[in-house]
Order: sequence, then C-alpha cells, then structure tokens
Amino acid sequence: MFASLDPTHLPIHFAQVFLVVAESEPCTLRLIEQRLDLSNSAVSRTINALGPMNRKGHEGFGLVQVVRDPAEGRRFLVQLTPKGKALRRQIEGL
Repeated sequence: MFASLDPTHLPIHFAQVFLVVAESEPCTLRLIEQRLDLSNSAVSRTINALGPMNRKGHEGFGLVQVVRDPAEGRRFLVQLTPKGKALRRQIEGL
C-alpha cells in the first residue's frame, strides 16, 4: 500500500505519522510529536509531505489535510483526506 505511493520517496516515519493520524484523527501535531518522539519540525515537514503539497512546492501524497481547530482557533488539527481514508480501509482489511 505505502509502497504503491512511491517507495523511493516514503521514509518509514511517514508511514508511522500516517498511522498515528489514522488511529487518532483529528489530532494535533503535538500528539504526533509525543507518540513518535519526533521534533515539531520533523512532524511539520512530514505532515506537509503527506498533504497536498510538500514544503518545496511539489505535489505531496494527498493523504492528510490540516484544518483549524474550531474549538481553539490558534491550534490546527490533522485529519485524513478521502485518499487517506481509502488507504486506512486497505490497511484495516489486512
């Protein structure tokens, strides 16, 4: 599944971050940082790459999206896109 996305450009921590989001969505960046013991910058870069566009302006994987938290306007939440939800269903079917 992940390999079909592009195995040469998908580090293992991308899969780990995706799985945390898939099991906890919507979730904060801080939750991902804590669960995986990653820095804020590493999580931010990974979320950008898993989203529609990476930090260099190239097309991302389109698996997650970042939205403003309606309960706390200064916080952002990460959730799966329809493509991400389809991948989660495939994983759950294993």
